[in-house]
Amino acid sequence: MKDVAEYLPYATTRRKVKKRTILLYQGEVPKQVYIVISGCFKMYRLGNFGEEQVAGFKTAGDLFSEGWIFGMSASTMYYYEAIETSEVLTIERDELLRLLERQPHLKDRLFLNLLKNYTGLMLQVSALEQSRATEKVLLTLNYMLYRYGKECKPGQFAINIQLTHATFASMMGLARETAAAELIKLKRKGIISYDRKHFIIDKSKLMQRIGDESLSEFLGPLNQKMP
Repeated sequence: MKDVAEYLPYATTRRKVKKRTILLYQGEVPKQVYIVISGCFKMYRLGNFGEEQVAGFKTAGDLFSEGWIFGMSASTMYYYEAIETSEVLTIERDELLRLLERQPHLKDRLFLNLLKNYTGLMLQVSALEQSRATEKVLLTLNYMLYRYGKECKPGQFAINIQLTHATFASMMGLARETAAAELIKLKRKGIISYDRKHFIIDKSKLMQRIGDESLSEFLGPLNQKMP
């Protein structure tokens, strides 16, 4: 969706967004559509006690808020906060919908992107259904690899999102210390490597570990390439 500007430059605006800036608030009625050009936004809700419940991320090529864009909700379900300096393209909702009607290939690309998001969501839900922390972490990595992974070396996939232990733990409803302990175990086994800005997963080792935990029914989407 980044090439919307090429088709409708007079109706779009590029905007730099500083780290920790919230573009949309939970329950807010959006005034425009946001398309991520670069950087990353964290999607989250606030629980009853003010705790963050991270639902996922928006990276380059993603748009939000989809429910409002397509008339499925009157407001946004999440907070959208930049976790690094980012750039977005903004466009009026009606202009975007008209553009999609005039440019069927853009509609097809959007459909495939939404389909990938949906499949990733199912993987994420499967991770949340697990009772043990080990299984939650393994299947969340499975989701992250499918949804955000970019092959940087043969068999090595980078997750180009600045993930803290606290953010990762919030995605699974785990304590930060529990999530950190599980990640350290996987790092020692060579399944993952990470620092403050980089997170790399060895796909074959992760698949083997998931198989060892009798969770092999969740491997399918990772072996299928999206168009």
